[in-house]
Amino acid sequence: MSENAIKKYFAMWVDRDFSELDRIFSEDIYYRECYGATYFGLNEIHSWINDLLSKQTVLEWKIKKIYNISNSTFFVEWFFRAKEKDVYLFDGISTIKFRNNKIVSIEEYETKHDTFRPFKTEK
Repeated sequence: MSENAIKKYFAMWVDRDFSELDRIFSEDIYYRECYGATYFGLNEIHSWINDLLSKQTVLEWKIKKIYNISNSTFFVEWFFRAKEKDVYLFDGISTIKFRNNKIVSIEEYETKHDTFRPFKTEK
């Protein structure tokens, strides 16, 4: 159930269909985005989503791997690509916690998608 809820949530952003959100999120959900914004409760989550749908299109939010840390805690590695005025992309990881089979918290962390090796030695 938990991994399916995680996959369903990520797909909601690409599909732009949040009709199942209240079924998988706890009423007292806590959400921390990777850039610092936080939301408490379903009312704030719905306000945030409605605002983003008016200005952002998620082109891809691909799950790379889900790590089951315990029955209630998961780490999810992912790749994100979206368009507002311009297209942007980054990699990230989320800590997702469950209570009573619903997501009770999500905390996101972002890293640059493009990598480089500044100290690679040439052979």
